[in-house]
Amino acid sequence: MAPSKSKEKKDKAKTSRRKSGSQAKKDTTSTVSEGQSPTEVADQLLKAKSRPQMYDLLKGHAAFNVPEFVKNLPVNVRLPIPIRDNRRVLCGSDEEFFPGQYVRMEGAEYIIVQAPTKKSSKLIWRVILKDHIRILVCLCHDEQMSGSDDGKCYTYFPTELEQKMEAELMKGTLSIVCKAREGLSMGATKYELELTDSEVVIDKNSDDPNASNYKSHRLIVFHMNTWSGQKPTSGNALEQAQNVALFFREVKKFEMDILRKSMENFVPPVMLQSFDGINRASTGWVALMLLRDVEKRECFDVPSLIKAIMKFRNGSISTYYQFCFCMAVCLNIGKDTNWCANDCSTALTDLMEKFGNRKLNELGNLAV
Repeated sequence: MAPSKSKEKKDKAKTSRRKSGSQAKKDTTSTVSEGQSPTEVADQLLKAKSRPQMYDLLKGHAAFNVPEFVKNLPVNVRLPIPIRDNRRVLCGSDEEFFPGQYVRMEGAEYIIVQAPTKKSSKLIWRVILKDHIRILVCLCHDEQMSGSDDGKCYTYFPTELEQKMEAELMKGTLSIVCKAREGLSMGATKYELELTDSEVVIDKNSDDPNASNYKSHRLIVFHMNTWSGQKPTSGNALEQAQNVALFFREVKKFEMDILRKSMENFVPPVMLQSFDGINRASTGWVALMLLRDVEKRECFDVPSLIKAIMKFRNGSISTYYQFCFCMAVCLNIGKDTNWCANDCSTALTDLMEKFGNRKLNELGNLAV
């Protein structure tokens, strides 16, 4: 018996990204709403007040300050990434350059950050305090970390029990102490850090028994220190995708735990830090957003998520190898969470077997 149309629609909804545009609820008050007729657009353009409003709504999606970008090129020692004005992460005064941007989609918020140097590492801690961040994901390989070489990611957080580091704030000093360390099975490490701001004043007469919590801030660091992000010279190029998928499942578990326990409307963003912030961090964003959909059993539309991060973050998933690796991570997630498990397993096997037969150039793109 052929499946009913209702069943076909139901199955389609489970694997495709949720509908938007003309099929979604329209905002009739917006000057750039979906499905406007030529007459409506013409009427808006005829109104003197509507024209600048329409321009502001349109440019807000793509505008960035070119002189500001050029001015900061000497400061940015990593790959220069143009960031749209409404997504820039501000740290203190606008004069201080911080190589990070917000990525917001469907109520979930993340911050993608490039690897800091010793000089710029203090800015990461200022942003962590400013945005009340509780989860930091570091995706730099151990060989890419250094305490002195600015060509590598500065080791900006303590990694040994009771090890202490300090970061300079606008006022005072931030003390960072490693309180717990746990090795994870997928080749990663989880740290629990205690942050203490020297300038925070506690009311000793307060009746609140948890008053000390206002001075100390707990931060969980997930460090995937065995993932270089580069195509290996030997072996299966996509083999590590399974460990990466398991790693982000662990991150998501902790993220959801914070969300469930939160008694406030505000949920702090998760910070994703990789070297240039375009491949590993972007793959991490796709994986975490997919896990959000998988938990709700809503959809499994990985191409739409990849397309979204490419739009949000210029240069993201910039090679064919990175694309295939990201797809392999997502297929492992689908297989391991029993969401379209058979389809994901078949597609993953095919991808793993046939990827090695494709000839790639030094950039990881298909050779011509």
